[in-house]
Amino acid sequence: MIIKHQIVNEYTNYKVKIPFKSTDDVLVKSGDKLKVGDELLKRKESSKLYSFYVPDEIPVRAQDVKKYATCIHGELVKEGDVLVEKEMTGGLTVKKLISPTDGVVDMDRVESGYIDILGDEDIKTFKSSFTGDVLDANLVDGIVLDAKAYAMDIKIVSKMYQEGHSESKKIFGEFVTVGDGDNLLLKADQKDYTNKIVFAGKYLHTSLLQDLFEKGAAFVLTYSMEYSDFRRQTLPLGILGGFGEISCGDSILSLITSKKGVLSVVDLEERQIFFLSDYRAGKKEKSFLLNAKGATVRSLALSNYSMIGKVIDTEEEAGYISVEWENGSKGIANIGAVEFISL
Repeated sequence: MIIKHQIVNEYTNYKVKIPFKSTDDVLVKSGDKLKVGDELLKRKESSKLYSFYVPDEIPVRAQDVKKYATCIHGELVKEGDVLVEKEMTGGLTVKKLISPTDGVVDMDRVESGYIDILGDEDIKTFKSSFTGDVLDANLVDGIVLDAKAYAMDIKIVSKMYQEGHSESKKIFGEFVTVGDGDNLLLKADQKDYTNKIVFAGKYLHTSLLQDLFEKGAAFVLTYSMEYSDFRRQTLPLGILGGFGEISCGDSILSLITSKKGVLSVVDLEERQIFFLSDYRAGKKEKSFLLNAKGATVRSLALSNYSMIGKVIDTEEEAGYISVEWENGSKGIANIGAVEFISL
C-alpha cells in the first residue's frame, strides 16, 4: 500500500481566523451565517504614490533605514522634502533620498527597508467567497469562522521576515496571480497590489519580486526561485516547489491559478495557505493507493525534479515503474525516486 501526498487538503469544518486592524469596520458578528458575496469588513486603504527600497538608493542596511530617516510615520511631506539622509566619506558628502511628490509617509515596512508615500484614501470592501458560520470577532483572534477551506503546504517561508515580525503569524488578503503564472515576468501587470496575496508564477525573478512589494503586496508566493535571491529577502515570501528552475506541472499550475479572486489566509507558523472557497476543481481521491498503475507521481530525481507524470507500468519485484511525463517523454524510475500525489 502506498500513501499519496495530497497537494491540496480539504477541510469541511475548519476554524479559520481572519486577522483585522482596529481601524477596520467589521460587518459580521457571532452567530451570523455567511453566504457567498456577503460583506465581511471594510478597510481604509491609501494608494501608494511611490515606494522606495532605501538600500537601493542609499548604502544602508535594511534594518538601519529607520536610524537615518528624517521623517516619521504619518507625516505629510512636500515634493522635495528629505526622507532619508546619511553622511558619506567621513562627513564630506551627504546622500539624500528626496520625496518626488506631496503625500503621507508610511513606515509600516521600514524594518524591511521600505518607505512608502501614500496618496488618496479609499475604502476596500472584503466580500465572502465561501459559506460558513461566524463564531466570534475580536481584535485578538480576528474574525473566527467555521467554514470550508482548502489548504496547500508552503515548503519554505522567508526566515528573515519571520524573525523580524514574530507578532504577525497570519496574513489575510485576496489571492491574485501575475499574468497566467506560466511565463517569466519582470514587472507586474497591475498598478496596485495592496493587501493582496500574489502568486508570481512558476519561477520568480527578483525584479518582479521587488516590483510587487513596491506595489504593496502583502505576501508573494512562487513555485521556485534561486536560493541566493531567496535568502536575502526581508519581506513575506513563500516557495511551493523548491529552488532553481524546476518543473511545475500544468495540473498544479492550473490548480493554483483557479483560486484567483478567492479570499485567503497565509499561516506563517503552519506554513500553509488556506483558500476560503466552496469549490475546488477536480475529484476527491483516496489517500491510499493499492495499485500504482495509472497513479500520478511527481519526480524527486535531479534530472527532472518536480515534473508530474502518470504510471503506465510497474515492475514490483525490481522496484521500478514506467512513467509517461507531462512533457510527453517516457522513462523508467525507481519507486523511491518519485512521490505519489493526489491533485
